[in-house]
Amino acid sequence: MSISVITPAASEPLSLSEVKEFLRVDHSDDDTTLAIMISAAREMCEQYTRQIMLTTTIEEFYDTFPNYTPQWMDTVYLSRGPVQSITSVKYVDSLGDEQTISSENYRTDLISQPSRIVSENGWNATKDTVNAVVVRYVVGYSSASDIPAPLRQGMLLVISEMYENRMDSVKRLPTASEYLWNPFRVFTF
Repeated sequence: MSISVITPAASEPLSLSEVKEFLRVDHSDDDTTLAIMISAAREMCEQYTRQIMLTTTIEEFYDTFPNYTPQWMDTVYLSRGPVQSITSVKYVDSLGDEQTISSENYRTDLISQPSRIVSENGWNATKDTVNAVVVRYVVGYSSASDIPAPLRQGMLLVISEMYENRMDSVKRLPTASEYLWNPFRVFTF
């Protein structure tokens, strides 16, 4: 599966003033660099946890629907969280036409991690092609204040490491960030 961002978040989860306070920076000489580091830290957090920080609309692509017996196992697992809502489930039918599945034909579980979509009567057959199934959904926390403190603190530690050590290192993340982020990781099957 792969994802594509349709509507990105309107802002970053950490403000420049929050970061400067954390770093005890009282000048504006590094504001541009810090803004880049804020974006980089957010992206690192999102890639590591598979959680999107702020409200974003994405599409996730699958080559086919799952087809199991019994039917209750016909479950599409979404790779990013926390999911706010499902916008649409579309597929390319055997004739090559795009079809939209009515929300009456599936149930959603937006509480579990990973969130999932379960067919009511089994999924339809798709054309034998790549990315035949597309799920569009809204994901992320509603506001920066809704983001759990460990995720925010981990991003601050990453920014601090990048700011203090402006060179590449072998270790990818500060150890404390990993410990803070691990409970929030979304694993898909």
